[in-house]
Amino acid sequence: MKLSTKLSLIFITLTLTMSCIKTNLPETIDLSNNWRFSPDEKNIGMSEKWYAVNFDDSQWAMLDAGKRWEDQGYPDLDSFGWYRKIVNIPADWKGKDIWIKFGAVNDSYELFVNGESVSFFGEANITFASKPSFTEISKQLKYGESNFISIKVIDWGNSGGLWRLPVVITTDKKEVNSLFKPMSDTPFIPEDNGYELFWEDQFDGDELDSEKWAPRGVGPRAAGYVSTDAIKVKDGFLELAAFIENDSIKVGAIGTYGLFMMKYGYFECRAQLQKSKGNWSAFWIQSPDISKGEDPGKFGTEIDIFEYFKKLGNNMISHNLHWAYGPNQQSTGSYTSVVDGIDKGFHTFSVEWTPEKYAFFVDGYKYHEITRAISHIEQYMILSMELPGTMEDLKDAVFPDVFIVDYVKVYKKK
Repeated sequence: MKLSTKLSLIFITLTLTMSCIKTNLPETIDLSNNWRFSPDEKNIGMSEKWYAVNFDDSQWAMLDAGKRWEDQGYPDLDSFGWYRKIVNIPADWKGKDIWIKFGAVNDSYELFVNGESVSFFGEANITFASKPSFTEISKQLKYGESNFISIKVIDWGNSGGLWRLPVVITTDKKEVNSLFKPMSDTPFIPEDNGYELFWEDQFDGDELDSEKWAPRGVGPRAAGYVSTDAIKVKDGFLELAAFIENDSIKVGAIGTYGLFMMKYGYFECRAQLQKSKGNWSAFWIQSPDISKGEDPGKFGTEIDIFEYFKKLGNNMISHNLHWAYGPNQQSTGSYTSVVDGIDKGFHTFSVEWTPEKYAFFVDGYKYHEITRAISHIEQYMILSMELPGTMEDLKDAVFPDVFIVDYVKVYKKK
């Protein structure tokens, strides 16, 4: 064989090899620039279907992602705003897993693809202003065609919009898999880490143990009412319900205020979460002095061990910290854990609170560790079924619903 023929074969082989490698590499479409934008201060976008494919947005302004909308002509907009964009998806992406990624959205958003609502990030002041978020959109896309991406953004004050990059559509599964997974492969066992059981309730008997718990906040709350009718203990479980009675929505909540408080420790509950969207279940630790000042060390921190906003996704658990109740209230913003199967059966939800940190766990696996807003005072526990502020946010709820708790355990360092 001639040398020139050999070289030609080698070149063809290398070209085919590189072509295959290129085909298998993750691909990304940059969505940073040229979004159609309109403020929606009267909140009419949903009723007028601004998310629809055939909606005429030709008169809307043109904004870029990666910048606050305040810096692009809307300095006083603390409300709703809509972004729309046409994106061409390659035909050869069909059959691949495809995600849309936002570096951070200030403060929350609902995503529509080709007129269909596919995800919602943020709820009840759970902000995604500092957190990346992903949504898989493979099933909603049209391949080899134009696709309409619409985003309804809600800003509660200060900065707003698609303010941090990247904003991309990507096939890069590696980025997605590593975003919300546990920090460790080893489950945390409190007894093996210097803790001993200090307080517990297994919810035996047929009524709430009044030496450990009391109904919390009975009366109007958000879009409904906290009622003792929604609190039951039976068959070894606590049931905190949500149901409609005489055109009113009733929910259950209990707390240990005035009965049990502790500073630092490992706090855990085993529970089965609610089924509906709109209402949500929560296990949290509260400070009795949180509204008295702005120093979390001195006045305490609301420690949201978990909240389950099913509207965010069936497998997503939220954790948060709030402090300085009042006009200068602060928050870390939502920390999200993705746990497959969390919407089925019982799971454990825990926090390790030390003088240096909060560590959040689901089923014993650590997902987040936070060193901000450390409370150095005794606080009490709360279990609650929560409601949003408006009936519109309950449009996807199905009543009756129930949050079932098997046990609560508190461990203290030996």
